[in-house]
Amino acid sequence: MIFGYMRISTQKEKQTTDRQRITLEQYAAANKFQFDELIEERISGTIQADHRPQYNNLKSKLRKDDVLIITDIDRLGRSADDVIMEFKKLKADGIRVIALDTPYLNEWEKIQDSSLYNMIADIFITLKAHIAQQEREKIVARINQGLKVAKSKGKVLGRPKAELPNNFIKEYDKFRKGEYGNMSASGFAKMLGIGRSTLYKYIKLYEE
Repeated sequence: MIFGYMRISTQKEKQTTDRQRITLEQYAAANKFQFDELIEERISGTIQADHRPQYNNLKSKLRKDDVLIITDIDRLGRSADDVIMEFKKLKADGIRVIALDTPYLNEWEKIQDSSLYNMIADIFITLKAHIAQQEREKIVARINQGLKVAKSKGKVLGRPKAELPNNFIKEYDKFRKGEYGNMSASGFAKMLGIGRSTLYKYIKLYEE
């Protein structure tokens, strides 16, 4: 059987699947076949494949040697890693995926040859994973560059340091000098209206 899957984001209310539907139907007409079913889903692209109701419904219908056609390979997942994982699952189940935006994966005749399809699919997985790794490295590099720039401008990075209450230093000095007699640490904390763990945190900050 031949299935088509269309997804649009819920965040774009005016968006419809018309463009995807027309593209899929034109592909079917050009290659002289008809879809057994076209499935439409309106859900945010940030939701991973396993949590998409219509997509999961579609997967329950897919059987070995069925064909799944999508306009864009990224319709399969929310990220490159998600796409790769989903593509691998479908391939393992004997489902052939046609993505109209992906060279070689969009050629109807090549997809009909199982051995040729498997070779193309393996190459695609390798390339997609490589591209995803490059993107991650670029993101890390940009973050590091941003941190260096911020540091060069004198910005303090990381969590802001906790500050001592205005009256703590004065009261703690009195406590250390014995001005409160034999008051215990617990009693001192109670007098300040704080817990013992907070008291010790303040003392540590004070000593630093």
